[in-house]
Amino acid sequence: MRHPFFDLTHLVLREGESDFHAQHHAQGLVATLGPNAAIFARPGTTVSRGPGAKTLARRTPHPIPERGWFGDELSTFMRVMFGGGDVKLSMIKTLDKQREILLTAGDGAVVEMLDLAEMTREGAPPLQFLQPAFLCSSSKVAFKSAACDASTMSWARAPFVFRAEPVEDVSRPAILCLSGRTLVWSERLEPGESRDFALGNVIAATINLTSRLRPTSQCHPDDYKAVVYKGEGEGETGGEEAAAPNQARERGVVALRLRGVGAATKTLLDSMRAREGFLVCEMTNHSNRPAFVYVQLNRSGFYGGTGLIGLMIRLFSAFFRVSHLTMGH
Repeated sequence: MRHPFFDLTHLVLREGESDFHAQHHAQGLVATLGPNAAIFARPGTTVSRGPGAKTLARRTPHPIPERGWFGDELSTFMRVMFGGGDVKLSMIKTLDKQREILLTAGDGAVVEMLDLAEMTREGAPPLQFLQPAFLCSSSKVAFKSAACDASTMSWARAPFVFRAEPVEDVSRPAILCLSGRTLVWSERLEPGESRDFALGNVIAATINLTSRLRPTSQCHPDDYKAVVYKGEGEGETGGEEAAAPNQARERGVVALRLRGVGAATKTLLDSMRAREGFLVCEMTNHSNRPAFVYVQLNRSGFYGGTGLIGLMIRLFSAFFRVSHLTMGH
């Protein structure tokens, strides 16, 4: 088989530019970096590269606010325990010449490339995705850890996800590469549209989607049309949060957040206890902007998130699914 770098038409990039090209069956990709350019990648995905490029470990692809010692320690604690805090990734950087780097999507996984700048021009809000689904991104993409509310928890099934958006002028490409098992595709949901997905197959979704778990025994009528919230009352994370400002004034911000944590925890427990095929993830676009969902054809085991809490979630999920505590409906 020919070297995968030879499959490319020779590119000449300017300083600071990068380009991505998927390889055979999208099992990997070649990232071409111009002089003094950089990309971010998931640790351990680099297969081959030429001289003149270096990898810097544990770099943060988003601005870090000024804070003291306690703030740094708190971020470390959140990352170790819950998978939150500052995002730490590998930065691959070239020196004075153009170089190519071969990245793998992983065993049984494929690559899906998307341009966040193009999605923004179409009116879509920022994208949230599972942390293991991240493969690499250009330096024009900034993302951070975002805590899951009840809506996001229904498809992510983890305490934290990554949230990404372009950092500069949207007229320039902002490439984000995701990886999923066997096949990855995107579905666009217009305002008022809804779609059902199996648990564990959704790897990314824009923040204007409202998601909930629904028993498979309950029908979702084909002629169903969701309510679209317009104007300033439209929440970024879905129609269910349209009334959040009023609730915050009535009960206080702290009480509202505690209520949100309780709802997210309940959603996670329902997902952990459910037998395969008993629940579906119903995703609805209540906003007046287009929404996007990225789905993988096959899935591995229960995700649960990173960090120590993620490990505990996976252990408890395995216990629930082999015990008499599984849901009976």
